[in-house]
Amino acid sequence: MKMEDLVILSWRMILRNRRRYRTVMIAIALGTLAFIVIRTLGDSVEQKVSQNLELIGGATILRAEWYDLKYRYHLGEYYLNDIEKLGRIPRVLVVAPAVSTNGDQELLWGRQKRKQSRITFIDQNFWLTQSAQLARGRLIDSTDLMQRKRVCVIGRDIMNELFDKELNPLGEKVLANGYPYEVVGTLEGIQPEAVSKSIFIPFSLAGQQVSHLRQLVQLFIRVDSYENVESVREQIQQTLESSYPEYAAGVRVNVYSHRLNQVKHVIFLIKLFIYCALIGIFILGKVGLTNIMFSAVQERTREIGLRKAAGATDQMIRTQFILESVLVSLLAGVVGTLGGILSVDILSRLLEVDVSNYVMSVSIWIDVSLTLAIGVAAGYYPSQQASRLDIVTAMRFE
Repeated sequence: MKMEDLVILSWRMILRNRRRYRTVMIAIALGTLAFIVIRTLGDSVEQKVSQNLELIGGATILRAEWYDLKYRYHLGEYYLNDIEKLGRIPRVLVVAPAVSTNGDQELLWGRQKRKQSRITFIDQNFWLTQSAQLARGRLIDSTDLMQRKRVCVIGRDIMNELFDKELNPLGEKVLANGYPYEVVGTLEGIQPEAVSKSIFIPFSLAGQQVSHLRQLVQLFIRVDSYENVESVREQIQQTLESSYPEYAAGVRVNVYSHRLNQVKHVIFLIKLFIYCALIGIFILGKVGLTNIMFSAVQERTREIGLRKAAGATDQMIRTQFILESVLVSLLAGVVGTLGGILSVDILSRLLEVDVSNYVMSVSIWIDVSLTLAIGVAAGYYPSQQASRLDIVTAMRFE
C-alpha cells in the first residue's frame, strides 16, 4: 500500500472515530495555545518586569568615581570626552554626570523654615538613572542647563520637612548656599537617601554656585539590561583606566551587587514558573494522546486482525497508527496555533506589552516540532502493540 493511501486511510479512521479523539484534540489545542501565549507573553512580561525592577532597584546603574585608599580622592576629574567615550560603549543607554555637596548645606524658606540638605548638580540625563518619580511640576531639562536657570527640584524628605502639606511649593523660592532657586518640581516614590534629602540644581551652575566643587567627579551610567551589567562594567573600567593611566588605581566603577542579585532572583523565579508550565503542558499532551492510542488499539483489535488477514503487513499497521497519532496532533496543533496568535494579540493589548515577532515565530516552530514529537512518541508504542497482535487471537477478540 502506498504512503498516500495510508494517509487517506488514517484520515478516514480519524473522522470515523472523531468522538474518541475529540477530547485529546481539545487538550492538545489548548496546550498549543497555552504554549504560544505563555512563551511569547512570558518573554514580553519578563522584559517589562525586569526593566521596572532594574530601574526601581538600581540594578542596571553603575557609578564611576575617583577613589584612592591613601588620599581618598584623586586630584583629577572626568571630562566631557569621557562621557562621550562611555556613551559609545555597546549596551550603555545613558551617562549622567553629578556633583554633590555633603549633607550639611542649609536650605532656607521664608524666615523660619531651615533644613540641612545635600545640593546635587545634575543634567537632564540624571533622571534616567534614578527610580524617583515626579510628584508635581517638572524635572530639570536641557533648557535649564543651557540658560543657567536658577531652578530646583526637591526630594521627598525635603518637601515633607520644609513645606507644609497643604502648600503647593511650585514657584516658591528657597535659598541654598546663599543663592535663591525657584522650585519647579517635587519628587515622590521609592528614593535612596541621597535623592530624598537632596535639592537638585542644573549642572551648569555648579562651578558658579559652589566654587570648591570639582566637576564630573562621579558619573552615573545606565546599562540596557541586568544581564549585561558585569560585562559593561569591565569595559567602562578599561576605558577610564586607559584614559587616565597615571590614576588607574583610583578609578572605581561600582555595581549595586545586592540589588542586581535580587533582580536576578526574581527573574529566575519568573522563568522557572514559565518553563515548568511549558513542561507540564508537553507531558499532559503526550500522556493524553498515548492513552487514547492505547484505547484505540484495544477497541480496534478485531479490525486489526481483519486487516492482517487481508494481507496488511506489520509495517503497514505500525505506520497507520503513527499517522493517525501525528494527524490528530497536527490538526489540534494548527487550531491551537491560530487560537494562540489571536490570544497573544488580545492579551498584549490588555497588558500593554510589546510582543516580539521573533519570539512568537520561534514559539510556533518549537510548538510544531513538539506537536510532531508528541504525535510520533504517543503513536509509536501503541502501533508496536497493534502490529504484534496474532491474527487468530485478534479476530476472536470480543
